[in-house]
Amino acid sequence: MVMRKLIPLLILIVVASGCLFKPPAEVKFSVDRTVVRPGGTIHVVVLVNNTGKVGLTGATLVLGDDSFQILQEPKFPEVLPVGDSVQLIWILRAPVKPGIYNLKLSLELRDELKRSWTGFYGQFRITVSSSTGPSDELEIEVRAPESVDGGKTFEITVVIRNKLEVPIELRDLSFNLFPGMKIITADALPATLDGKGEVRVKYTLKAPYAYRDGYVSAILKYAIGGAEASAVQSFPMKVVWTPWNRSEEALKEAYELKYHWITDEYLVDGYWVKRYNSTPTFNGTEFRNVTLKVIGYAESESQAAEAIYRWMMRTYSFGDTTSTLEPEKILPQDRISYAEGQILTTAMLRSINVPARVVTLYNGTDCTLRPLTEFYTADGWYIVDLRHDFVGSLDEYIASPYFPKIYQLVTREGYRIVAQAPATLKGHEHVDVTGDFLANLEERLLESVTARLKPELRSKLMIVMNNLDENERLYALFLFASAPSEDDLNRILGEYSTNKIEQDVKTMYEFYKTLEWADDFTKYWRIFAGEV
Repeated sequence: MVMRKLIPLLILIVVASGCLFKPPAEVKFSVDRTVVRPGGTIHVVVLVNNTGKVGLTGATLVLGDDSFQILQEPKFPEVLPVGDSVQLIWILRAPVKPGIYNLKLSLELRDELKRSWTGFYGQFRITVSSSTGPSDELEIEVRAPESVDGGKTFEITVVIRNKLEVPIELRDLSFNLFPGMKIITADALPATLDGKGEVRVKYTLKAPYAYRDGYVSAILKYAIGGAEASAVQSFPMKVVWTPWNRSEEALKEAYELKYHWITDEYLVDGYWVKRYNSTPTFNGTEFRNVTLKVIGYAESESQAAEAIYRWMMRTYSFGDTTSTLEPEKILPQDRISYAEGQILTTAMLRSINVPARVVTLYNGTDCTLRPLTEFYTADGWYIVDLRHDFVGSLDEYIASPYFPKIYQLVTREGYRIVAQAPATLKGHEHVDVTGDFLANLEERLLESVTARLKPELRSKLMIVMNNLDENERLYALFLFASAPSEDDLNRILGEYSTNKIEQDVKTMYEFYKTLEWADDFTKYWRIFAGEV
């Protein structure tokens, strides 16, 4: 890939409500090239320096021209402290039609007080041409494998070529890696590169025990005659993590304290055994063969879980009568209960070395209520909910229409969310995981809803949130998260005034707060949207 020095642009004006405010950050935009081949890649490099009074928690880049597409977004630090800075790289795909384009960029920052800051702009004139020539300064080539196995080490070589007659000062070579990927060893970067010279720098990296698919970027800072510039080279890479093909040692290193959720003998506790007169054990070896056929060429835990889910939907019809807790007896049936389906799903995941457990509601007596399957990945717990056709992360689940009912049972009726963790099958043996679902709930819901909104509607959402009390805010977020699609959410919040949104939320919450909520919260969204 041909590299060109970055073109800087610094704009620091933040305007809100017609007044000039001191910006919470200094923001510097750069692009690595202004001439690109049709469909080629452009790197937008944004340097954010937190000059405000509180930490920054997120950044969203908005493109003013939909001819460009964002291929990969950077991961913002959990919190960027005051005084610290971070370099973020967005990878864009250029238009396929040759021409001259005006690439307008705007950045939205979010802080620890849940405020959004806009007014950071960048603008670049981009030429898309099939006759794009090579850089006349510097060329970077990265030699790396296209695919690696999770947890394995691998080598990459960065080749830097000086196209000039004069020396180039090499100041720094860094990488934007996948989450969890680490550099193990690295060659020293020479201080200078002679004219027409070439240098190769080798690195040994370790892949995470997780599925990753996207781009890794190498960022070179250099100087010519004292003038500093930068060049970026991105290369595609995939990390495949198939725990069913890995050793016990690798699994223990990958899953650490969660490893026992693979090897635990029982699936549900003694209360289930007494209620259904059945023992929840299974033959992992036998199930492994069945499950491997089901998951086919899956490349991660979540892909395997989705394959199991689709197979379950094709294979069984579901009801509410549970007759056995033994996966071997559930497997050959054609009609099973949702509880039996969750037990079978959990057994199949464990059989292929994926940590998995049955999670239920517990009312102080009965711990068989609303069963789900949780499985663990390097990115956290994921949920399989057969009754509601759901497979996704825990944060995606709490932002689904199916969680508000659980929330009401926990907060109003005193239920607990528990993971079945039997060791002896003597009565109740489970772990309380309510905190996993409820911790920082408003913040997690707000993040999910905000991500679904168009940038121009996010400030409107925050105005609404600031005028609601805590309970009303959660109810509003449950409503917005239950919109059937992003288009529905953006249409309604775009059409309604902030006053109407606030008043409708307050009215609906006041009316429904003491009533039993529906299993699917989409019902209330349709009322809010005026569809019923």
